[in-house]
Parts: sequence; structure tokens; C-alpha cells
Amino acid sequence: MALPLAWLLLAIPSFGQDAVGFEISVVEVSPEAGGVQKDPRAQRYDRLLGKKLRYESLEVLSTEKRKLALEQTGQLGLPTGKKLRLRPLDRGPQGVLVAVDLDATAQGDFRIPRGKPLLLGGQPHRGGQLFVVIEVVD
Repeated sequence: MALPLAWLLLAIPSFGQDAVGFEISVVEVSPEAGGVQKDPRAQRYDRLLGKKLRYESLEVLSTEKRKLALEQTGQLGLPTGKKLRLRPLDRGPQGVLVAVDLDATAQGDFRIPRGKPLLLGGQPHRGGQLFVVIEVVD
């Protein structure tokens, strides 16, 4: 009886020093007038996206924090019906290597340095575009 319990314990992800904290924000930009939310996070994303895109309004739709062990997959549903899946593969001095799958929109392994978010998206949403911002926060 002890053997099945041991296998069960090995299957449970460890959240020791190998665990990685992520902050995942869903942001919508639109050509409709509305400006940028006063939220400091929205202001920061405006500085990141405003250099690359033209829009009249920016809104942070949601922000979620997740902690994942290396090789553990996390999933987040988006307002478009698509799903974001991410799995930290490795942690090193240059950041965290993460496997990302955004339902046929973006797929690949990306190194995310602390303090430099990964921006994914451009999906149509309510007359604007939806972006996902993934940051390492631990």
C-alpha cells in the first residue's frame, strides 16, 4: 500500500525554489475614444504598446497571478474564447524559459527576463485588439 502513495506524492508538483510566479494581464486596445485607464498597470502597458500600435483607448480587462512549478502547465481562458497555456521549462540568469500556446495564434518557447514582459496578441475583440501580457514576478 505504501508504493501507490509514494507514486501519488511524486506526481504532485513541487512549489519549492523551482516554482515560478507569473502575472498575466489581458489588455484591450481600441480605435474608439476613451483614453487609458488611470490604473498604473494600464499606464505601463500604454508605454509598451503605444510605441508599436495606434489606438485611442486601452483597458486592462483582467490580471491574474499564477505560480507554476517547472514543467507544470497552467491554462487561462480569454474573452475571445481562446485559451492560453504556459509551462515554465527552465529558470536561469537571463530569465525564465516558458513554452506558450495561445490557440493557434502564438506558439513557441520564449525567454522572459524579470522586468521585461512578453506581449502576445492582436486578436480581434469588440472592435479592437486583445493582447496578453505575461510577466515573471517572483
